[in-house]
Amino acid sequence: MKKLLWLLLLTPAWAQAQANRDLTEIGISLYQKANSPDAMQRLNPELIKAPEAHIERIPVPGTLITNDKKRFRVSGLSYNVALQLLEAQDSTGSHVWPPGSLDGFYLGRGNDARHFRSYQVRDGGIKRDFVEVLTVDNDSPIVLAVQHHYVHEEAVLDPVLRNVKIPERTIITQTVLSGSGNLPNEPLRLLSLKQRDVLKLFGDRAAKVAAFAAKENLSYTDLAQVLRMVEYYNQVVSK
Repeated sequence: MKKLLWLLLLTPAWAQAQANRDLTEIGISLYQKANSPDAMQRLNPELIKAPEAHIERIPVPGTLITNDKKRFRVSGLSYNVALQLLEAQDSTGSHVWPPGSLDGFYLGRGNDARHFRSYQVRDGGIKRDFVEVLTVDNDSPIVLAVQHHYVHEEAVLDPVLRNVKIPERTIITQTVLSGSGNLPNEPLRLLSLKQRDVLKLFGDRAAKVAAFAAKENLSYTDLAQVLRMVEYYNQVVSK
C-alpha cells in the first residue's frame, strides 16, 4: 500500500494537481490581501478614479480565469494600469485582483476580447504583472505579449516667464515582451523590434522565418507584422 501511494505521488497528474492547488492558495491569499481594508485605504484615490489610468475608461463585460483554469463571466471589468489591479464589479460589489491572484482575464467578449495573463517579467529584476497576450495560444512555443505602463509627466514651466511650456500629461505606454509558452516559470523578456533581435527568437529556424517575412513583405519594426512571423513559427514547429 505504501509503495502504491508513493508511486501515485510521483505521477505527473498528481504533481499537476498539487501545483494547481498551490497556485489556487497563493491566488486566494493575494486576493484577500488586496481587498483588505488596510490595503484599500493605502490606494491613491485619484488613481482609482482616473479614467486615463485604465485600459478601458469604463468597465466592460469580461471573463476571469482562476489559477485552476475555471472561468467566470463578470458584468464589469477594468484594468487599472497605474495600480496594477484588475477591478471587477458584480452582484456582490466591487473587488480588485492583483497579478498572481488570477491566471488571467479577458476584457470584452467574443473575437474582439483582449486577453491578459499573469506572467513573470524580467526587466532588470523579475516581477509579476498582467500582460496582454497577442499570440493565439498560451502554450505556444513563442508567446508575444505587451506590458502596459502608466506614465505621468508634470508640466514644464518656462524658468523666466513661469508659463507652461509643456503641459502635464498622463499616458499609457507599452513594451513588447516575448518568451516560451512551454516554460510557464520562465519570465518573459523585453523584445526590441529590430530584425536581428526578432530573428533570434526563432533559433535554427530563423532563416525559414526570414524567408517567410521577405515573401510577405513584413516589417520587423511593426508589431502586428512581427506577430505574423511568430504565429508562422509556432505553426511550423507544432507540425
